[in-house]
Amino acid sequence: MSLAALLMAGAQAGTAGDEPPPGSGAPNVVFILADDVGYGDLGAYGGKVPTPNLDRLARQGMRFTDAHSPAALCAPSRFSLMTGSHPYRNGRPGGSWDINNSSGFSHNGARTRAGRHITVGEVMRAAGYRTAFFGKMHLGGDVYDSEGRVIRDKNALNTMDFSRGIGDGPDRHGFDYWLGLPSGIQHEPYAYFENGRFAPVDPARPADNSSTRLLEDGFYLVSGNGLSEIVEAAKVPARGDVDYDSSQAGIRLTDAAVDFIDRHVEENRERGRERPFLLYFASQAIHVPHSPPFDFDGDPSTIDEQVYGRTGAMTSDVLYELDLQVGRIVAKLEEEGIADRTLIFFTSDNGALWPHVAHYGDPAHDNNGPFRDYKASVYEGGHRVPFIARWGDGTAGGSVVPPGTVSDQLIMGQDWVATMYQLTGQDMQEDQALDSVSLLPVLTGRQPEDEPLREFALYQGGDAYEGAIREGSLVLVVDDKAGARELYDLAADPAQEHDLSGLPAYRETVARLHRKFLTYNDHRDDTVEPRTTRPFRRGPPGRDGRIPRPGPAVP
Repeated sequence: MSLAALLMAGAQAGTAGDEPPPGSGAPNVVFILADDVGYGDLGAYGGKVPTPNLDRLARQGMRFTDAHSPAALCAPSRFSLMTGSHPYRNGRPGGSWDINNSSGFSHNGARTRAGRHITVGEVMRAAGYRTAFFGKMHLGGDVYDSEGRVIRDKNALNTMDFSRGIGDGPDRHGFDYWLGLPSGIQHEPYAYFENGRFAPVDPARPADNSSTRLLEDGFYLVSGNGLSEIVEAAKVPARGDVDYDSSQAGIRLTDAAVDFIDRHVEENRERGRERPFLLYFASQAIHVPHSPPFDFDGDPSTIDEQVYGRTGAMTSDVLYELDLQVGRIVAKLEEEGIADRTLIFFTSDNGALWPHVAHYGDPAHDNNGPFRDYKASVYEGGHRVPFIARWGDGTAGGSVVPPGTVSDQLIMGQDWVATMYQLTGQDMQEDQALDSVSLLPVLTGRQPEDEPLREFALYQGGDAYEGAIREGSLVLVVDDKAGARELYDLAADPAQEHDLSGLPAYRETVARLHRKFLTYNDHRDDTVEPRTTRPFRRGPPGRDGRIPRPGPAVP
């Protein structure tokens, strides 16, 4: 069956059920989320640190120049990237952060008909996909003390009973398998959890408190393949796995993702039928602590793939490691002969790191391009991020996404969620994925570049109540008291140096955009704001319906 026929069949097979029909050709999906990677960090976006694997993805797919994270900080963005809804939709605009907070998907779920915020894992599992999550969470959940009481005080997390594991985790929200660091490498518990159970680094150790210890700020030599660093336990010692090593997190997570692909392919062979998978990979890189491994293959006796010292600075070493993680996952897809049937996304949870945190080996490296400010800022540098999509074998004739293409469409990171609804042919519930629009028309070349995919977009700054609204090239910044503050025209002023809000010619524009922002995000009351995007509904073949034919000769 040709690639075109496979894709058409996959599109028509996307109805809810146990799994797609045999031979449906529904593509595998790999979503890779970086941590704190800015617009100018990758070579494909002008960066100077070597990122050959990500640059290859861009050459073989589509690179977006006007993509934005939902928020300028990681935790709120991570809720949105899972649900397609803005961070404030669950009443927790600042995000769920550490594991002492309840699940962001369950929080305020009573506002929805489903009783929870439906994740992309649930969407894909309903279409018959096997689903897996790996990496940094910051999604909340339930942990317990020795008496079985839920811990909500962050300073009491070091009393956590590891043998009780984590409740209300990703396994309760659409993922068949998960291996994660509940708060990344920067917050406790410094340990991995697998399907809700404590998973010691050394599998021979018991999965209980005897395999943990208290950790304080500083460096720890654990594995011999890098220096582990703890940076957030100065006031209250934090509990973690006795073998926890921040420098090995990327290796362990990548190994687990590759193992998942191995197991899945083998199970497909045994079953004699192709079942697609969704792999959500949330890398620890490049968030602090910047503790790269000496060698990416994990064996300190030989240096086969040097990381530490590779670029001349710890931050850029970890950026280089991120690229190795992506390269290893893509190489596994190619090794198994399924890369041409896999849709790969890459993006970041927020904008570039602040200069005082990000020290790069190449002094010419500009991690933010021409944009103003950095992570946690409401300005462009806080949320404009790389976004790459590849679907196919990287050739013009064997790809759905035309290789080597660049799109200037305004998109949001959470738009990939609506893309999955359309990919699998599932209607959105009216109160789910409230702020997500499918990228398929753009990815397949059916949306003209001069025809905006989005009418407007909302951004959230580091302060959960500070935001902005973007319409065309105009951006209105709204302060934390919901007042209109500044107006910029990005077409003429991408660095946001010239505030237009005080000019008489823009008075009505400021008032109109301010009213529009408050219609969709007004934190001053308990109003349930309307959707910012139309819910996806299955339609006839074409721009708003099923997947079109691949290749350059799209009619």
